[in-house]
Amino acid sequence: MHVAHSTVDLHPASWHIGNDSIICSVREVAGQLWWQVIDPVRGRPALQPSHAPRARIGPRDATWHGAGMTQETHADGSIVMRCQAEGDGMRLTRHFQIWPNFPFVRTWGSVDNCGDTPLIVTDAEILNLTMPPGQNLFHVNQFSWVYRNDFFSQYDVPLIPGRAATEIRMGSFPSSYSGPSSCAWFAARDGESDWHTMRSDDIAPHAGYGIVCGIEFNGKSRLRAWASSEAAHFVGAIDDLHHRVEPGDSFEVPAFFIGVFEGDWDEAGYITQRFAEAHVHPPAPDERHPWAQYNSWGYGQEINAAQQLAAIERCAQLGVEVVVMDLGWATQIGEWRAHPEKFPRGLKPLADRAHELGMRFGLHIPLAQANVNAPVAQQHPDWLIHRHEDYFGAAPLCLGHPPCREWLIGEIVRLIDDYHVDYFVQDGEDMVKACHESGSACSTHDHNYTNSVEGIDRVIETVRRLRPQVVWENCEDGGCMLTYKMARLYHTTITVDNIATYATRQGVYGASYPFSPRYSVRYMQDDPTPYSLRSAIFGGPLILMQRVTEWNEEQMAQTRAAIAEYKRLRALVRDAKIIHLIPPRNNLEGKGWGWDAIQAVSPDQTRSVVMVYRAQGGPASKVIRPRGLKAGCLYDVRLADAQVTIHAVGEALMREGVHLSLNELGSEMMELRERA
Repeated sequence: MHVAHSTVDLHPASWHIGNDSIICSVREVAGQLWWQVIDPVRGRPALQPSHAPRARIGPRDATWHGAGMTQETHADGSIVMRCQAEGDGMRLTRHFQIWPNFPFVRTWGSVDNCGDTPLIVTDAEILNLTMPPGQNLFHVNQFSWVYRNDFFSQYDVPLIPGRAATEIRMGSFPSSYSGPSSCAWFAARDGESDWHTMRSDDIAPHAGYGIVCGIEFNGKSRLRAWASSEAAHFVGAIDDLHHRVEPGDSFEVPAFFIGVFEGDWDEAGYITQRFAEAHVHPPAPDERHPWAQYNSWGYGQEINAAQQLAAIERCAQLGVEVVVMDLGWATQIGEWRAHPEKFPRGLKPLADRAHELGMRFGLHIPLAQANVNAPVAQQHPDWLIHRHEDYFGAAPLCLGHPPCREWLIGEIVRLIDDYHVDYFVQDGEDMVKACHESGSACSTHDHNYTNSVEGIDRVIETVRRLRPQVVWENCEDGGCMLTYKMARLYHTTITVDNIATYATRQGVYGASYPFSPRYSVRYMQDDPTPYSLRSAIFGGPLILMQRVTEWNEEQMAQTRAAIAEYKRLRALVRDAKIIHLIPPRNNLEGKGWGWDAIQAVSPDQTRSVVMVYRAQGGPASKVIRPRGLKAGCLYDVRLADAQVTIHAVGEALMREGVHLSLNELGSEMMELRERA
């Protein structure tokens, strides 16, 4: 077992903490805080000496003259080193945290106003990293309805001296944002780039040594990465910052974590996911999670009690574990009470019936929106950022405004108690609102930070503390807020919105690099067929978003069988290393083009499942080469649809592969088990 330990150097301004797989060193030099990450296993630096993230107060950078260190051990076995410096009416704090058994460091900071006058934070870095030269940067786009229709595309960017910096936008964006934005995660490693490998199905990915990094900020930020002949540089900073810190108050600098890895991009994703499951994400709600679910959006907003009670009965027959009433259950957006005509007895009868049948009951809530005719908007017009339609006829609320935020928290808690709610889908148009209007409650030029840290984050944190039994799903009109702050607050998240089968596979494929498989909700909107159902059973919660009361017996039987298959495989996929074999890179005409394949391998390499798909076009046959197997072990390989089993040694399977033939819009599932 690796045990976290710490030592303090004799020099009073130099300290380090570490475990058997990572060491974090910190020192003050000329009023600046520097840090470095050393890999003791390989005897090399993962990070060269780097500036600790810097903050600017007014026109000048805050300085660290006279920094001191304290440390403490937490109940989870981690050690936190706290560096502090005081002067100029402020206190600067930077925390560094390590855990036993993980090659990861997490760090965050704060600026406290110890003086008599307000401080204005005009710029703040989230991260500042320096690595040896010769790095390749890997990142994954997030969802947008309008930017491009190849969702969650992956990018491998060689950082070459003399080239312009690569800039990546991260955080919460409206789904209508017409530029690229990225999941708030990246990896960097040395060695050959996979730029060409990722565009070929038959070339094995390259490997190297490097880092992974997850950013815990839901607001909008930018990462810039560039190289000189001496080093590669990565700097991430908060957008549009102008935060006023009153005397006695504090400005929180968002956290990020870095980890050390050696291998390909799949390995970078896997070590991130294992660390995040242990020390970032909320615990899974139960041992069965992710669940098979139903959402009423197939009926649109034309839902009612009789119709949805019938749907709940159907869901029980299918093996569904959660039922959710989507948009349309409330009187109107912002008036969070059951619609009196659609649900004259309220929602409790639906919740009670779901519970009687062994299912959880959930609601969809675009919590930062309100119709201008809703009582909250009529009584508090200043809580609206503007009065224009922003989301299904509703305008945006400013959650950075404390009275608005407190009202919303109270409404959500009331909903939970009155309607026996177990599950929420949080939705809306950009959860970190932009308050540019002079009449809005948050007209401080600080909307990005305030509506994130003091807005949506505080709402979810507070409700989860008050009602910890409730499970939260992030939606935001699609996977437009794929950050590690989101992943700290929510139990799961959408990737793409309710959209066709091929695009859904794109979301699962790309998002399963940075995020654990349970953070890849599938909204299944296509009619159930063997192909669409097979496409939906790999990843996180499987959510049926169709008119289940109108299905015939064949559709019911096929879906029932697919849900049973999903439940049989979900623990394997949830805990597995995800291997990305063939990317779904061509979302042509909504149906896609050619072949794609994704694999899950158990940690002990004794089990694996490979999902293989052929959209329209492409060759009729293909060789699929699984990876991550024990080279010398014999495996039974079962082809579910072909109903044949072959036997092969892991090395041969990885080198020679399995030859498959599929019709257009066809699929195959390969299950591999090591022979005892």
